[in-house]
Amino acid sequence: MNFNDISRKAQEFLKTEKGEKVADKILDGGAAAANKVTGNKHADKIQDARDKADKHLGRGDGPTDRGAQGTDPDAR
Repeated sequence: MNFNDISRKAQEFLKTEKGEKVADKILDGGAAAANKVTGNKHADKIQDARDKADKHLGRGDGPTDRGAQGTDPDAR
């Protein structure tokens, strides 16, 4: 299995319900850590970056996603 196969399988996984939950958990943890380190001084920017990463990684319909339409990544 080469890198392209692994990448394709990871992208397919992130588009599933389970993959979306895993991605959301990781992104939420990263955002929480960033907020802790910065003392919540940049919470809005961190949340915006978290939401953009969510849209980029998977379906973009996680619990904190603002304004995503549908599940088609090309529609955003």
